[in-house]
Amino acid sequence: MGEHNFGDYIVFVDESGDQSLKSVNANYPVFVLSFCIFEKTHYYTHVVPEILRFKFDFFGSDIPILHEREIRKREGDFNILMRDDIRSEFFDRLNQIMVESEYTVVSSLIDKRKYSHFNAPDNPYSIGTQFGVERVFYEMQERGQRGRRIPIVFESRGGNEDRTLEREFEKMVNQSSIDGLKGMFDFHCVSKKANLPGLQLADLVARPIGVHYLHPEQRNRAWEMLLPKMRTSRDGKLAGYGLKIYPLFDPMEFGPEIHGTSAYL
Repeated sequence: MGEHNFGDYIVFVDESGDQSLKSVNANYPVFVLSFCIFEKTHYYTHVVPEILRFKFDFFGSDIPILHEREIRKREGDFNILMRDDIRSEFFDRLNQIMVESEYTVVSSLIDKRKYSHFNAPDNPYSIGTQFGVERVFYEMQERGQRGRRIPIVFESRGGNEDRTLEREFEKMVNQSSIDGLKGMFDFHCVSKKANLPGLQLADLVARPIGVHYLHPEQRNRAWEMLLPKMRTSRDGKLAGYGLKIYPLFDPMEFGPEIHGTSAYL
């Protein structure tokens, strides 16, 4: 197996918000793209079994797909959350999985209110992908993965969109001036229906980042839980390392440091 030169990590990517600049949602005018980095052995020995157990306990099967929007709105399979007793236990268990699972988050946040005022060369998804991939690459370098193959799994958005993203991804890595970026990542687009636990966790972590950016003064228990998972510099800096905000006019840190954990939603 050594000749394949597989890396020790796998990356899952999902989004919060939409990339449209024509109609900006005043309540959520941002596009967030989150990259969740898992060490493979931990992923298949801990994360996957825990999520499967969680689903069987609450739904009797592993068919339901954890989707932040449906959970938040108590829709579809998640209408069971209308019951107070089930809702409390559900979020306690989900919170435990999110806290105890080991993963690192890199995220790009595009403020469409500012982005749409620029003659930007790329759409929010493309530029968010570039920012995220570069930072994931640096994280992989720090973890001794230089020259190794790292699968990066995006959620499928449809045939045309997937092909466009793949072309833009290949163009980005081929034109990058970052030594070693070309050839590190194996690109994949996978449907949500594939029911991959890693994609579902990436979906769950994206929105809390956007909400905290828009309302930093509000208590955000999901953000508090997520913050220790975010990539930082060696001296603990988050902005520019685990989170790239664009456009950003003035250097600033992204919110106060918050420690501790709480319920996910």
